Formats: sequence, C-alpha cells, structure tokens
Amino acid sequence: MGRPKSAEHVGAAVPKDAPPPYTEATGQSSAATPQQGPPAQQPSAQHPGPQGPAQAQVARQFPPAFSVYRDSAWGRTYMLGEHQATPLYAITLHTGWSGQPDVVLHGSSSENAPPLAGVETTAFSRAATVSLPPLPGSGRSVAEEPMAFSGFGNGTHSFTIEVGNTGTTGRRESFEWRHSHGAEVDQLGGRGSGWKLVRLASDAPEGVGGGSHFVGGGPQSSDGKEVVAVWANARTSLSKILNFRFLGSGVTGVMGERWAIMAVITALRIWDKERKSRQNSSA
Repeated sequence: MGRPKSAEHVGAAVPKDAPPPYTEATGQSSAATPQQGPPAQQPSAQHPGPQGPAQAQVARQFPPAFSVYRDSAWGRTYMLGEHQATPLYAITLHTGWSGQPDVVLHGSSSENAPPLAGVETTAFSRAATVSLPPLPGSGRSVAEEPMAFSGFGNGTHSFTIEVGNTGTTGRRESFEWRHSHGAEVDQLGGRGSGWKLVRLASDAPEGVGGGSHFVGGGPQSSDGKEVVAVWANARTSLSKILNFRFLGSGVTGVMGERWAIMAVITALRIWDKERKSRQNSSA
C-alpha cells in the first residue's frame, strides 16, 4: 500500500508516462481556456431528454446519456462513450506513489491525452478533492474544488461549482449526489439502486430567463429539488461498467461545461470508491 495522497499532488511532478499538466499540454498560460475535448455532442435520438419547458440547446462535450466500458484486463483503463466502439474519453485509475489523482478523466479517447479533470481522496477522510482546468484570469495552473461527504452509510456527496453559459466565470451553485432507488435510476437498467444529482438552487441558472419561476424540467427529489443527472452500475455485462444520464436542466446544457465535467468526475469518484470497497470486502 502507498502512503495516502493529498490534494498537493494535483499538478505536482509526475512520472514521465503520466498525462502532462494542463498548461504544458495546451501550451498556454494558467489563464488559458480550460482543455477542450472532442467536438461538442448533440442530443442523440436514442437518448432523448425528459419533456419539459422549452429551453435553448447548448453545444456540449458529453452526450445526454453514455456508459463507461472496461478497456484493459487489469481494470486500470476505461472508456466513456455512447457506444463501446466509439469512445469519447479515456478514464485511468491510479494508486500509491503515482503522483496522479485516483481517477483521471482525459480529454480524448487516449489515456495519454491531457486531463479534463481528476479526483483524489482526501487523506484520512471520506471527502475528496477535484482538480479542474483553471478559470480564465485566475493565475493558477489548476483549480481545486472540494467534494464533501456527510451522513452515514452511503451518505451524501456534495460540491459547489460555476454554472451557466454566459461566457463569464458564472455564479456558483451547490449540488448533492444522493443514493437512490427511484424511477430515474431504475430506468438506467442497472442493479436496482444508484445515485441522483440534485440541484439545490431553485431559480434559473445564470444566463437563462425565468428568474424565481424557472422550471428545470427534470424529475424532483423528495424535498422538491430538481434531479439533473443519474448514474448506476451496469449489470449482465462483462465490459460495460456503469450508465450515466443527464436530466432536466442538465440535459439541455444550460448548466455549462464546467458543471458537466464536475458532475461526471464526481460520479466517477463515487463509483471508484464503491469499487474499492467491494474489492476490500472480497479480499
């Protein structure tokens, strides 16, 4: 076992075969635009979003629904995409003294591509730290966002991130991943339970009309909040690992690309945590 890693490892010196830092990979200063992935995805006819109030569709990097597939026999490399044959992004797992976050989401289907995001467990804690490309003008080489944990058992995983598509840094909103047995999770065809991402704000995202009367169009949680994404482990498949779907405000893209990346990387962190727990239980 390696010694516990801390958030200080994000952006630190790494082995020569690891993905380069954000700034080195892009050849830009720390105030550069965040690393871009493959061409923006448009909604797929096979995965239509839920019906709700008409909202403008915003080009985005993730399709409305996708899966994660195993790509190596040793379980350290995975692929994200609508179909296994056409992956969009590589996902790599790291442990011990690698100097890398526990989970890295790369900017293309190559595991050598620069990272879109990374996440690692905070030492001696059930919380985690997410690393993202820096905000324009921040003067930093990488942005770090806490992913908090509260409660017992499955508990609740929460984060705060910039939202909206106004062309600025946007306002910050808070979200919670809650364990669920609800219909939204069941529709993913998983193992009967999964996780739903709940938007805690109830007004319109920045740059979207509607004000206090904004209705996101997604299903509601038990406390009346909008569910903007869900994921669940896949079943009856040797290669497919999990299914993920954006809902409501999440599927329209109005929450912004930075939010979408944060939603995906935090879901991957919960999945990795559960994966490790199962491995430890069977050891």
